[in-house]
Amino acid sequence: MLRTDGQMPLWIRIYLLAFGLSAVIILFFCYQITAVSSEHSMQREYSRSLDRHVMFASAMKMYAASIEKMAFNPGLRQELLTRAAQNYGRYYTDGKSYIAMTSLDGEKLYSSFSPADEKIMELDPPKDGRRSFVIRQSGEHSVLFVSGWMSIAGQLYRLDYENDVTDMVAGQQTLATQIALWFSAGMILLAIGLYVLIRHALRPLAQLGTQAKALARGNYDPRIAVARRDEIGQLALEFNHMADAVQSHMELLRREVKERETLIASLAHELKTPLTSIMGYASLLENYELEQAEKQKALRLIHSESKRLDDMSKKLLNLFRLGNGRVVRKEQVRVAQLLEHLDMISKLSLAGKGQSLVMKSVVETALVDEELLYVLLNNLVENASKASGYHETIFLSVYAEGEFVVFCVSDKGCGIPAEHVSDVFQPFFVLDTARNRKYSGHGLGLSLCKAIAEAHGGSISIVSSLGKGTSVYIRVPNGQVLQNDDRTQMEG
Repeated sequence: MLRTDGQMPLWIRIYLLAFGLSAVIILFFCYQITAVSSEHSMQREYSRSLDRHVMFASAMKMYAASIEKMAFNPGLRQELLTRAAQNYGRYYTDGKSYIAMTSLDGEKLYSSFSPADEKIMELDPPKDGRRSFVIRQSGEHSVLFVSGWMSIAGQLYRLDYENDVTDMVAGQQTLATQIALWFSAGMILLAIGLYVLIRHALRPLAQLGTQAKALARGNYDPRIAVARRDEIGQLALEFNHMADAVQSHMELLRREVKERETLIASLAHELKTPLTSIMGYASLLENYELEQAEKQKALRLIHSESKRLDDMSKKLLNLFRLGNGRVVRKEQVRVAQLLEHLDMISKLSLAGKGQSLVMKSVVETALVDEELLYVLLNNLVENASKASGYHETIFLSVYAEGEFVVFCVSDKGCGIPAEHVSDVFQPFFVLDTARNRKYSGHGLGLSLCKAIAEAHGGSISIVSSLGKGTSVYIRVPNGQVLQNDDRTQMEG
């Protein structure tokens, strides 16, 4: 079926080219076979006629030699040769072969030729013994003439031989007709066979076009059935792989769009409460005369909500930076120094609930971005503090595990329900117990921790038991395994 834009489909072009080339090649060989067969048959008739001509001439010479001594009279010799020619003529000729013998002065010794055949022969052979031959058309017959001069008793005589080759010519025509018919039948079978084979062989290309249109319309589910291992089958297989990659990428984009929509909705929700509180207390301070204690309380709440907004904005900024490909600048950091800094900063926040931080490390250095890793560990300690009760202990241990350094932060707090362990890494996801602001969280800490761990080429995982506590494991490569951003920095 031709395309509506006038462009001939590939399979039809290949079909026409293959059929045309095959037809030309087969026609050429059929013609050569016919020509060779005809030439071979003609050469066989030439040889046969020349042999008969030589045979008759030899017989006449032998006879003449035998009568040489007896026929001393020239007239008697001529009469004897005439009788011999007649006898040999009747012996060597049949219904398709004829002989004529003529003297040098034109006297016919013997002739079985018809007058019409003698008239159309028109051969003038040389008198040096060489013979001439030709095929003439006599009515509906094809006739082969052979003519030559022979010397008998010092006299030249012309010997003409006629052979009817009509059957041979008709046989060649019949052969040519049969070859033409077989050629036509072969071309029909070839046309059908090429049509089926090429259409079947190139069917995946049509399916590729259909699939490409489906991909353009946004349908990523159908795939091409690959049942062959040739180049077209490999192309179909690669197209399926491409479709898988496109589908995966589109699903990833959909998830990212959905996550962004969720993030924006959650951000609007999270901003609404502190902004409402800030605007409400600011309006209260502006429009009403409050006692000093009430003013201080309002200011403290405004400061607290502002600090909460500032903390949220910093974490969101870090998340967006990491999400937009911020380069993690790794260097060998002394773990003891990092933990000492963390201990100094966290003491103030832990002191409010009488909590303590116990740290233990068996690793001397780690290949990390010190600033980001500090943010990660500080967030984990803050989350552990919020989930733990008064006077509880939080544990931080650092150890090697194969080619990774593991940072583990554990607490004995409220724990996380098993069905929500994978949800806590989503931005603004907060457990119902925290929605009432019991822990004053906004659900960005673990999202940021996950982004930092993955930016280092590592991972984050949680083991938690409801009412018994939570352990968070951060695994980062320890310098032996080069990650993509490591290679980028090295190549740069």
